[in-house]
Amino acid sequence: MALSRLETGLPESQWAPSHTEWIRMLRNRLRMTQEELAKRAKITQPHLARIETGKVDPKISTLRQIFHGLSCDLIIEPRPQKPFDELLRGQARSLALKRLKRTMGTMALEGQAPEAQTFRHLLEKRTDEILHDHREHLWQKKND
Repeated sequence: MALSRLETGLPESQWAPSHTEWIRMLRNRLRMTQEELAKRAKITQPHLARIETGKVDPKISTLRQIFHGLSCDLIIEPRPQKPFDELLRGQARSLALKRLKRTMGTMALEGQAPEAQTFRHLLEKRTDEILHDHREHLWQKKND
């Protein structure tokens, strides 16, 4: 499955060139002038120069044209900032905490609030229950 291939990003020790750097590096490697690449990409040379210097943030369609002019395919893929399991657990825990606080508030008024360790145990248990119930909507901002 494609989702299993997603990575959480490059290690800081690796350099990830920007699209402007890629364009300049590939163009120079192919011994192509800006004017030649602009013609191949069907854009103007001044526009290409602004893209290469980072003065313009081009549309994806323009980047496709430029990379096509460089005889390259442009591939865009998401890179999650955190592992999906961590994101889901955080959302489920937030939802569980909101629900438990509401219940614990009522119990505290009645003098029945659990100890901190018991509360943490309940929170983790409720988080697990939410995670395993695929009918739960984790990303809604409604008051639950």
